[in-house]
Amino acid sequence: MRGHLPVRRLLRRRRAEPAATVRRALGAASPAGHMPSLRLWRRRGRTITVPAASEDDQREWARELAGLLCEVGVEMLRAGIRTEQAEAGLRDVAARYGVPARCFIVPTGLFVRVGGGRRGSEGELDFAPVDGGDLRLDQIEALEALLARMRAQVVPFDEVRAELTAMRAMPQRYSPATTVGGHMLLTAGLGAVQHASPPALLGYLVLGAFVGALRLAGLRFALLRPALPVLAAALVTGVSLRWAGPLLHEQPARLFVPPLIAFLPGAALTMGALEVAWGAVLSGIGRLAGAFNQLLLLAFGIFVGTDLVAQRGPGGPAPETLGAWAGWCGVLLLGVGFVLYQSAHAGVLGWLLGALLAEHGVRVLGSLAVSSVLGAFAAGAALPLLASWVGRRSHVPDQVVFLPCFWLLVPGSTGLRGISDLLVEHRPGSLAILTGTVVTVVAVALGVLVGAGALRHTRLELGPPDGPARTRPDGADAPGGEHESAADGVHNAGAAGKAGREAPRAG
Repeated sequence: MRGHLPVRRLLRRRRAEPAATVRRALGAASPAGHMPSLRLWRRRGRTITVPAASEDDQREWARELAGLLCEVGVEMLRAGIRTEQAEAGLRDVAARYGVPARCFIVPTGLFVRVGGGRRGSEGELDFAPVDGGDLRLDQIEALEALLARMRAQVVPFDEVRAELTAMRAMPQRYSPATTVGGHMLLTAGLGAVQHASPPALLGYLVLGAFVGALRLAGLRFALLRPALPVLAAALVTGVSLRWAGPLLHEQPARLFVPPLIAFLPGAALTMGALEVAWGAVLSGIGRLAGAFNQLLLLAFGIFVGTDLVAQRGPGGPAPETLGAWAGWCGVLLLGVGFVLYQSAHAGVLGWLLGALLAEHGVRVLGSLAVSSVLGAFAAGAALPLLASWVGRRSHVPDQVVFLPCFWLLVPGSTGLRGISDLLVEHRPGSLAILTGTVVTVVAVALGVLVGAGALRHTRLELGPPDGPARTRPDGADAPGGEHESAADGVHNAGAAGKAGREAPRAG
């Protein structure tokens, strides 16, 4: 039988032949974008002629892919993935669909250009703004699973969008009371690492519950969100000034920072310095500016609290602090708090606690051996290697381990204390605290750069239209100057395009 067979009918019969044969039958375009007039599909001695896709169909498909990559890239940035890592991931996904892609990330969004030649100098361009807050750990895990699928096979566009929509709409895994309890443990863990005494721990738990409930209210009422950092800082400061001395016999300033753990921009500070050092200056400066603005908002809230409430002195002698073991217990509390507050599943807990203890141990050993700056650098260098090791030996994605450990290293609380001391109490040592914060941020950023450089990442390459499938480690030069390859025979836009748009599970 000869004649034209509709593409949908052809795809329904794809199980009779390998996937590469079906893709060739759909009319494949070369990387340069030239379409042949037709392709022949042989099945059990019969030949079926399939018309090639028109140029308008190719451009429409490229526009659709560019928009899809923008959606995926936005969620990658919301997940805290580094700029260069997000760009490389999007290029890998585009290579799986058989076309080159180039990305440019700005502080408010990202541009993606798909197709148009071996260097992507032409093609279809799209832009998407980065809206919404950071993703929770359970959402990051779902996103990482989707990215792994898109790197391994051509996933239909509608299926990708459906999974992204489901990921955004994922409800909190735990009840509101459990989520507030997770914030209490986060507050107590950070406080135990900085200053651990029994009365202070009690104050951390009470104030942590208060701020956790306030954040849940902010999620329900959008009007509260812009003013939430200032409101939380002002209320925590007022309560501490009024009751910390008479009831807990502690200095109120010790209780200001730990309850505000969810607002501290330490990760954004270090990530911004990391991206500037990597060469992504525009996005890095944007992160640094946003982090500094968050610190100023929190410091302004502390200033409002001190202006409205007069400090009361301690009602007795200062309590004794706990031993060095309290800091290690604080790290464990941080791990449990992250799992509960960020809605991670229980299977993450063991791996996360082990990674947090390992990072804390590296930082402590480096600090004891030389200095705190070297400890921060060593812990930062070990973090990418540790997260990758955990990801290879478990079902926990790298980013789910990387973010909590990264947060443990960054000095957001120290920076807030320095700014509050400078603006509110005018202490002479506040500038030294701020300088130490900057040095620690740079040390952690450089450490992460060194650790990430020691890892080897497999990248997809675009090969010749009829060449064999290839993958190369990151940094290897591909034939023709390309650094992406479409493995498993996906070398062109025509085949992968129709498969991504119409096949129920192509690739």
